[in-house]
Amino acid sequence: MELIMLPGTELYYDSHFLPPEEATLLFDTLMSKCDWKRRRASFGHAVPRDEAYYGDVGTDYTYSRRDYGPLPWIPELVSLKARVEAATPVAAYANLSLPRTGYNAVLCNLYRNGNDSVGLHADAEPEMGPVIASISLGAERLFRFRGKGGTVAFAEKLPHGSLLIMAGKTQKHFKHEVPKEPGVTEPRINLTFRRIEHN
Repeated sequence: MELIMLPGTELYYDSHFLPPEEATLLFDTLMSKCDWKRRRASFGHAVPRDEAYYGDVGTDYTYSRRDYGPLPWIPELVSLKARVEAATPVAAYANLSLPRTGYNAVLCNLYRNGNDSVGLHADAEPEMGPVIASISLGAERLFRFRGKGGTVAFAEKLPHGSLLIMAGKTQKHFKHEVPKEPGVTEPRINLTFRRIEHN
């Protein structure tokens, strides 16, 4: 995987992790098999994307006052998880003096068109590990990192079948977002593999 040189981050990237035909088959399967739900945010309005959360027993977590309890794994996500674990560089853990533990949960996000989005945030919940792997399927959408001052440090359209791994102190130094893009009419699925551990 390519190491993206961005001060304060540790990012690994493979723009062609899944072959196009396989990525399309996975996209179609997950569109129909995932238990997509549009949740309510803390003030009652709908979260601007659909979500489905899968994982091992005990991988519950809370984000933005929303509770996430894992659904049982489906075979396609188990298989993909193993491949993502194999692709995750040893250095992503070694640089943090951590054992290579792998992932035990995945949050699936469905952006039905360019009006769906995710606001600026960091995946920095206490129970969430520092290595997060993100697979993009479907329509290319802009993925943007901003530093603490709000300056854009990274902005790329992530292609169908790509894999981006965020490690190191990325979540501490940067927030990321998928902004609205009204011109996008096709859906995108994003899968973020994590390791949830409760102390």
